[in-house]
Amino acid sequence: MTKLKNLIILLTTILLGYTNTIDAQTEGKITGKVFDHATNNPIEYATIGVFYSSDKSLATGTITDEKGDFTIPNLKIDTYYFEVSFIGYKTQIIENVSIKNATPLDLGTIYLEVDAAQLDEVVINAESRSIDYQIDKKVISVNKELSSASMTAVEVLENTPSIRVDIDGNVLLRGSSGFRVLIDGKPTVLEPSDALKQMPASLIKNIEIITNPSSKYVPDGTGGIINIITKKNRSIGTSSLANLRVGSFGTYGADVLLNYRKGKSNFYISGDYGKRYNRNEYNSERRTILNDTITTISSRGKAEDIDGGWSIRSGWDWDISDNDVFSISARLGDWQTEGDSEANYITSQNPITTILNENTTGYWDRGGLFFNITSNYEHQFSEEGEELAFQINYNTRDVDEQTTSFLYNENNTIINGSRITEVGPTGIWDIRLDYTKPFGEDYILELGSQVRLGTGNDDIMIYEYDDTLNELTLQPERNNDIDYSRDIFSLYSVFKGRYKGLGYQAGLRGEYTNRDIGSSTVATSTTVDRFDLFPSVHLSYDISDDNQIMTNYSRRINRPRSWFFEPFVTWTDLFNVRQGNPSILPEYIDSFELNFIKNWEKRRMSVETYYRVTHNKINRITSVYQEGVLLSTLENVGTDYALGIEAMYNIKPTNWWEMNLTGNTYNYKIEGQLSNSNESFENTSFNWSSRMSNTFSVFKSTKLQVDGNYNSQTVTSQGEEEDYYTINLGIRSDFLDNKLSLSAQVRDVFATNRRTSIVENPTLYNYHSQLSNAPNVSLTLSYKFNNYKVKEEEEGIDDDF
Repeated sequence: MTKLKNLIILLTTILLGYTNTIDAQTEGKITGKVFDHATNNPIEYATIGVFYSSDKSLATGTITDEKGDFTIPNLKIDTYYFEVSFIGYKTQIIENVSIKNATPLDLGTIYLEVDAAQLDEVVINAESRSIDYQIDKKVISVNKELSSASMTAVEVLENTPSIRVDIDGNVLLRGSSGFRVLIDGKPTVLEPSDALKQMPASLIKNIEIITNPSSKYVPDGTGGIINIITKKNRSIGTSSLANLRVGSFGTYGADVLLNYRKGKSNFYISGDYGKRYNRNEYNSERRTILNDTITTISSRGKAEDIDGGWSIRSGWDWDISDNDVFSISARLGDWQTEGDSEANYITSQNPITTILNENTTGYWDRGGLFFNITSNYEHQFSEEGEELAFQINYNTRDVDEQTTSFLYNENNTIINGSRITEVGPTGIWDIRLDYTKPFGEDYILELGSQVRLGTGNDDIMIYEYDDTLNELTLQPERNNDIDYSRDIFSLYSVFKGRYKGLGYQAGLRGEYTNRDIGSSTVATSTTVDRFDLFPSVHLSYDISDDNQIMTNYSRRINRPRSWFFEPFVTWTDLFNVRQGNPSILPEYIDSFELNFIKNWEKRRMSVETYYRVTHNKINRITSVYQEGVLLSTLENVGTDYALGIEAMYNIKPTNWWEMNLTGNTYNYKIEGQLSNSNESFENTSFNWSSRMSNTFSVFKSTKLQVDGNYNSQTVTSQGEEEDYYTINLGIRSDFLDNKLSLSAQVRDVFATNRRTSIVENPTLYNYHSQLSNAPNVSLTLSYKFNNYKVKEEEEGIDDDF
């Protein structure tokens, strides 16, 4: 307990001239020095905790400067005791320090002795792994990922087991884009991949990946939950952290975090701003057969994507009492993704040979303001572990999206053009009540309820090029206005227990869903009234102190997005159209896992086996709409199966070299029937991916990291995606007693991250290959004011037995 208290006081050393309101009794001042007993050198950042002798409560505190000096002004007339501490040293306690008047009191020089036990503890903590496997989740320590420090959450996850990033930067969790993103355990209104792209890695402490959550948590998403734990400091006083980053191709960004704690209140505010540029070149070939006419279009072009925006996050935590905590936080931001492209198209037809040489230009942007506010209240009852928690969360966003395309002939004259705009807000209320009741030391019952109320609107307008007016004109007959509402009411119960080395947990969640979608172009609305049950089971067994085996099962649901139901045809550019499906059904997933973890002194191995069955599998289906134009729609094509093994091996060959090897291999099968051909299909592939990360301690304050990633070929319902690999480098150096850090990253060193996809059926062949400009170089400069330290306990998802 003493060590924990000393560590808490150490973290409070971020005081910024902590001064109470001066009244008639505030008149004392104390000074002193803190030195190392063995070397007689001053100790900077030693913590001086000042406590009332009467009730042992914390009065105030400060830290020493570079000369070991400290001053504590404005002390009331009273009797105090002092605790002087610093990591790696034994705490010195000075009793019965009395303030009787305004005369300054000098405590002289206080000597601290080295504590060998604490030093051992510090070394162990410093060597913490970048990926920690817990009973129900993987926890990625972001500050260990040197090769992605200047990027976003997407690049951090790209180096993580279970994760794959597709050609457009969208994150796939065990092959599925249907997962749920939480930020500090709270939902976000942004789409999962958009939320991850908007979060700078420098503001993230940990990322939790939960592939099989219990029934306590929302069952949405094929792959599970990705929870982003942001940095927050709960030390007494004021502290801050600032990061500045620049990169190749015009990428830049900055963020700052300011934290202030006084008494029972903690305030924090952070802001970030940046843009990330991605340039790529692509080539494609498309052959379509319609009415015995074969149309071939070959194209080559280049594009630029820009992801960026800004956000401000602020919060207040109030320790009302020893048993009651209240917090409120809010985030406001503007997210933007935009891009432009230009390409050359050569079109030929057979049996009538026609050759057209055309060029296109395109521009698109999507984004808008978003806002989130969350309030939490937690009450701890007298019985240890009994808790009542209430949370209310509101998310809203405005979406403003447009896509503009022009087609030019060989004389550079516009012959066709279009613009599609979508504007509309979305709002979601999320309210939950959770109760936890322990029974003895080994049994826990959790009960709870949740209400999610969502509404949305999309106003869609279509413009086409009028060659007589030489401009884009609105097409009122093709416009659409969509209203969307979805309400979900949930109850859950989870029972946890432990018997000797066996831990067990069983849960059941019931959800009633009411959904309604109306369109100005369709006479009747699409309505769903449905009740679903979602069971979960988790088991663990401690074979020995160093060996553990775990198994679990959960049923999940992947609900279709609102635009999946749009029944009308929308032109996305001059060669592609899309159409929703009002009859689309949600995917239901049965997910099983069996995991084994083995620990050694300097090594760790984990092996995860998983089996996942997805019913009502939703796939994007491509077909011929008209000559040279493809239609993309969505269907429940059937069922897919994934059976695989995911392994991680961590070893330190030497004191200066740490190696992390991860691999994932699985057999994937998808079977069903496509409605456009009425033909059954069955596609199977053996897939594997691997990552090797090497971290070298080059000097005491410098580390170098080399990552290699490989992803094998995989199949889809209509074709395949080819394999690819990347090599990344990262280096970080710390200066000025770790206040200043400089990081450099080089991603895709050898420009090998080429993504290729093929779709093939009797009436269509479509080949597309894309390569982003590389290598991508970036630099990050980070400065910690007042010895900023991140608190270890954050708002993660705790689901231990």
